[in-house]
Amino acid sequence: GDGQLASVEIRTKADGNHTIETDHWVPLFGLSPKLGPIADWNLNITKNAVEVDTFDYSTNVPGVYAIGDINTYPGKLKLILCGFHEATLMVQSAFKRIYPDKNLVLKYTTVNGVNGFEG
Repeated sequence: GDGQLASVEIRTKADGNHTIETDHWVPLFGLSPKLGPIADWNLNITKNAVEVDTFDYSTNVPGVYAIGDINTYPGKLKLILCGFHEATLMVQSAFKRIYPDKNLVLKYTTVNGVNGFEG
């Protein structure tokens, strides 16, 4: 009702649907090379990976982003460090898409909580 995430519904083959109350959603795909349902989303796919624009990790479908092992682009390295980098750029772009009139304030985690830093 207030525009904030309150819960997610999880469906498992073993025991059906479950509603889980949550404040955050972090979707994770495993290391399986199978695309599953996203293969039918009209995404540009090369060798079982989703093509992205490395500016913001957007796909050819507006509002759909792909980060981590699921995406591909020239020079792609499948390293967790690269996934963190991709996530940072993607989240900034998604924020601007969702909140076009708000400024995104980036805080450095290396100094967050340090006395005297107001960042």
